Amino acid sequence: MKSLSGLERYFYSRSHLQYHSCFFLAIKLNNEVSISLINAALRQTIARFPQLYSNVHEVDGALALKPLKHPILSKDVLQEASFASLNEDSVNSIFQKINFPYHVERPLWKILLLQDRRTLVLCADHVIMDGLSTVAFWRTFLSNLNSPQKQDNSTTVLYRPNGDEAEVPQHPYDLIRYSFVGLLMVAFVRTLVLLTYFGIDTIGKIFSPELTDKDFKFPRYQFPRGLLTSGGEVRNDNCQFNLHIPASKMPQLLSQCKVRTVSLTSLLVAAIAHALARVPPSEIQGTQLKIAIPINTRSFVEKATGLDPHLIEFGNFIKGAEISCDTDLLVNLWQTAVAVGSQLTAQRHDVRSLQLIKLMEFIDVEKFIQTKASAKYPGSTFEITNIGFETFGCGQDDKYWVEDAYFNQPQGFSNFITCSTVTTPVGGLNCCFSYPRDLENELGPVMDALQTTLNSLADGDELS
Repeated sequence: MKSLSGLERYFYSRSHLQYHSCFFLAIKLNNEVSISLINAALRQTIARFPQLYSNVHEVDGALALKPLKHPILSKDVLQEASFASLNEDSVNSIFQKINFPYHVERPLWKILLLQDRRTLVLCADHVIMDGLSTVAFWRTFLSNLNSPQKQDNSTTVLYRPNGDEAEVPQHPYDLIRYSFVGLLMVAFVRTLVLLTYFGIDTIGKIFSPELTDKDFKFPRYQFPRGLLTSGGEVRNDNCQFNLHIPASKMPQLLSQCKVRTVSLTSLLVAAIAHALARVPPSEIQGTQLKIAIPINTRSFVEKATGLDPHLIEFGNFIKGAEISCDTDLLVNLWQTAVAVGSQLTAQRHDVRSLQLIKLMEFIDVEKFIQTKASAKYPGSTFEITNIGFETFGCGQDDKYWVEDAYFNQPQGFSNFITCSTVTTPVGGLNCCFSYPRDLENELGPVMDALQTTLNSLADGDELS
């Protein structure tokens, strides 16, 4: 019987407990696009990915993604926004207002069409998509938009169930066998679960340990006041800062990375670390940075399971990497980037973090999430998620192509700062930073320092 995997249950529980609303990947097209053309492209896109016409339901006592029994209308997934751009107020408004209930006959995603009629914002629930799934969505959508098929444009029905729809398959993580170390971890976790019946609960602290005295943190930002409103909802009133490097300057920036054999992600991590090292000691405690980086596991899953790549194109295929560095020991920016890259490479090929995700099936996930949310501080200093360089499958010889893209995430309990990045051929690099309103004075100068550093590197300057 199909059921949510441990990873999917984590995302389900986090949203069900109202600690996460949605995330988004927005694209800005070169031309305005009509509602009828959007609808036509959406029909074909929805038909390709079962996640787009599914919601979580309880079936025989288990939670599973099941196809909707009701049609999807244009108004269900396409909304004309009241704002013209993705500024701080509109971004926070999205995270405050857009969320997706479970156990109902409605999809778990929505597109906002901004007033310029060129910017489309795909808002999604994490149960059905990760960052690269949103890329797959837009690639398919744009392919359909640029190659329209004859359709009845008089109807606003985008999906109509007929009983023969493909269903979301069991998550491939459940097909991956436990390693010997994984089996030892299973035995250990089962022992921990048994201990909870005797009032000894250490699962949360072991799976997601709190920051220690040596870890870098901001004493002025603590839970629950910093995270939640008086009504218990996530505030989602973060400061939003977009670090932008124009496309014309990206070759120089990437060339500097290539010469030193480091990735852009490693450079960004290093630049953030060096900028945080400038925060006055009176405003922080600890010096050890904990940096979370989600890693795409699709290639590993394909090799481990032999599945068709199409079956792992859409969904959640990530594992966590945690990089560490001490702000007191930072000397040279590129030296830090190389060290970060070495840690990241080692963790990219380490299957233990994937085995750890699989252990979610043995624990009370909701209780685990409540433990994380009731901690004094977030679990890491910052998270960086880099979608990478994307053409979205189109170019300037197409009628519709992507001028720019923006990726962003809501305020959460996992980190102080999130950095969500995407690069396009024309728009260049957009790093959307989100950090708590309570830390505006501390982190505002950090953002300015970051922009200065990246601008200098993009201009070809040699930085120490």
